[in-house]
Amino acid sequence: MQKRTLIIGGGVAGICLAHQLTQRNEAFNLVDDGKNVSSVVAAGIVHAMSFRRTLLSWNAMPFYKESEAFYQAVENTLNTKFFHPLIVRRLFSSPEEPLIWKQRMTDSAFQPFLREYSQEDDRFGPYGSGCVDGFWIDSKVFISESLHDLSARKLLLTDTVTVDNFNPNTLEYKGIQYDAVVLALGYKSKETPWFLSVPVNPTKGQLLTVKWDNPIQNTSLHRKAFALPIGGNAFKIGSTYEWNDISPEPTEEGKERILNNATSITKDPLEVIDQTAGIRPTTPDRRPVLARHQTYKQLFIFNGLGSKGYMLAPSLAKQLSEAIIENKPLAEELNPSRFNS
Repeated sequence: MQKRTLIIGGGVAGICLAHQLTQRNEAFNLVDDGKNVSSVVAAGIVHAMSFRRTLLSWNAMPFYKESEAFYQAVENTLNTKFFHPLIVRRLFSSPEEPLIWKQRMTDSAFQPFLREYSQEDDRFGPYGSGCVDGFWIDSKVFISESLHDLSARKLLLTDTVTVDNFNPNTLEYKGIQYDAVVLALGYKSKETPWFLSVPVNPTKGQLLTVKWDNPIQNTSLHRKAFALPIGGNAFKIGSTYEWNDISPEPTEEGKERILNNATSITKDPLEVIDQTAGIRPTTPDRRPVLARHQTYKQLFIFNGLGSKGYMLAPSLAKQLSEAIIENKPLAEELNPSRFNS
């Protein structure tokens, strides 16, 4: 029997869930206030590494491979272009880092992601560099084309869900009763009363678009900052992590911080042509939250994707769709009860 789901939130989490439900021919609506400022401005870089500790990201193997296949399938369905293969180059920041990197290259867990060493790697920085496979999602195109598709199929509702128009007991929203409701509101999670105890914290990130006379057009460079080539000698440079300022407006201080960090990548002059800011939803342990409400069992939260959202969202959306449709259990490690222990 087909179930009807209401998705609240049109960021990367909500949209990936909409695509997963579409692939399963399930009925749903997505409601969004049209003011998304995080998923749209994200750089959308996806790779399997946590460079700071030279470790794999959490659940890197399934999440990376599933996200890669997911975005390519959605790209074909929407007949648009937002998936771009990428080499991600880590510029080593200490004499110890290349030694650790070479050890990782002999580890079977890392081998699917790390690229073979080449003499080109030694050319970057005082300590050399290492490369991993990756890709980047043009977030603006992915979000806008997905919302356009939902609108064309009359599945998109532009509105704000409040206690006045939604009843969690009956799962009724504006006269329509749903079988499941998912709150995927990102940093706006605390604007609704149903998951107030879940520690989703707003973390501001700023991003620059610059002109840089650099012939490397297929490689993203990372060290203190990242430089992502987006075509035509334009690069996205970022980003910041700010906890005390959660306004969506970019700042001069943010721009100077990014440009200063970018000197660890290049001493070339960079011409700033744009600056944006967004608010990431983060949790204390930097892991996502995916769970049922303790009282309203068909009310779910899908949040806390942080800076890895474009890698995490497809797999987590698939898990959530299976919980809604097949009543499969959600991973206990993603339950917000973990913060109570």
